[in-house]
Amino acid sequence: MLWLSSWTIHHANHVRAGTDGLKVGGHQASSASLATIMTALYFHVLRPQDRVAVKPHASPNFHAIQYLWVSRRAKSWKRSADTRARKAIRRAPKIPTMWIFPPAPWVWAVAQTLFSSLTQDYVRAHFPSQRPEGRMIALIGDAELDEGNIFEAMLEG
Repeated sequence: MLWLSSWTIHHANHVRAGTDGLKVGGHQASSASLATIMTALYFHVLRPQDRVAVKPHASPNFHAIQYLWVSRRAKSWKRSADTRARKAIRRAPKIPTMWIFPPAPWVWAVAQTLFSSLTQDYVRAHFPSQRPEGRMIALIGDAELDEGNIFEAMLEG
C-alpha cells in the first residue's frame, strides 16, 4: 500500500502528460506517515459503523486501499470455483467508502470526528436504539496541530 500510494503521487506529478505544469496528488511523506496505521485500520480494525477522517495530503493511501480492496475481491472471485464462496464474496462489502468522511479542508478532521461523536452520543441518549455505535477516528499529522480550531474543537469534547 505504501509503494502504491507513493507511486501514484510520483506518477501524477512527474510521469503523466501535463500541459499546464500543475502538480496534483498528495504528499509522499504525509502518505508514508499514515501508511501502517491506515493499513491496520482498513484491513483489520474498522467496522461498518466506524468513520475515519483522513488528512487530505494522505488521501493517496485511501485510494491505494480501495484499489487493493477491489483487487483482493477480484482475485478471490477468480480463485473460487465454489458457488457458495462466490455468493459470499458477492455479499462482502465492495469498497469500504462508508468508513471515510467526505473530503474537507485538512484542519477539519478533528472537528468532523469530534462533533460527529457528540451528535451520536446525543442521539443515543435521546433515541435509544440497538444499533451499534461507531467509532470516530481522525488521522492527522503535526501540521494540523498548528491550527487553533483543533484545540477549540477538543475543548467541546
